[in-house]
Amino acid sequence: MFVGIDGYIDGWCCCIIHDGVRIELHKNLTTLFENIGINNLTLIDMPVGLSSKNFERFIDFKLRTYLPKNKKSSVFTAPCREAVLSNDYNSAKKTNQIITNRSISIQSWNISKKIKELDGFLISQKKNKLTIKESHPEFCFVNLNNNNPLIHSKKTNEGYNERLSILIRNSEGIEMVVKKSIEKFKKEKVKKDDILDSIVLALTSKYWQKNGSRTITQIPEKDEMGIPFEIYY
Repeated sequence: MFVGIDGYIDGWCCCIIHDGVRIELHKNLTTLFENIGINNLTLIDMPVGLSSKNFERFIDFKLRTYLPKNKKSSVFTAPCREAVLSNDYNSAKKTNQIITNRSISIQSWNISKKIKELDGFLISQKKNKLTIKESHPEFCFVNLNNNNPLIHSKKTNEGYNERLSILIRNSEGIEMVVKKSIEKFKKEKVKKDDILDSIVLALTSKYWQKNGSRTITQIPEKDEMGIPFEIYY
């Protein structure tokens, strides 16, 4: 079983490759993993491993060097652990500035609840540290596209079709899975690109060893809670 997870406004969009491909929505990570059980490798579009006073995460800057110019801005610098515990954006910025000497963007703050949930889940469920790894959908799409940069934004119809065509080339029958999932979840707040992102993460998980077990790493290798700073692709 190979799994890709992308966050959406009301929970987590999950693609599971096991005797076919299916899309599931889950309100939280606990119920998600209770339902899917043990798997080979889960890739998630969310920071894994956070900065703190004595442990700096700079893997986001490293990832940007791998991306084409028009996709570098898709990588947000992750808030530090103390910042995601803040009550509002202004206090989070101040806390992050004190801890890391850097501010954080509103985009980073907008996903802070998801970051906090994942971080807490990894800390409380230590066995899952070995199976839940950070990845980046836009980077995965580039790799599945023979390292050719994507042209269109994923928020446009052209971008949706561009990414769907890449998935179709790499997974038989995936177009029907996408269309059925969009129809099934049309009343939910999940977006088309959330579904596509979860699928590309699951496919990257499936092909990860075959493609050379590729990771982006840094030193220090782990954060203060022992969670590795790694991005799989």
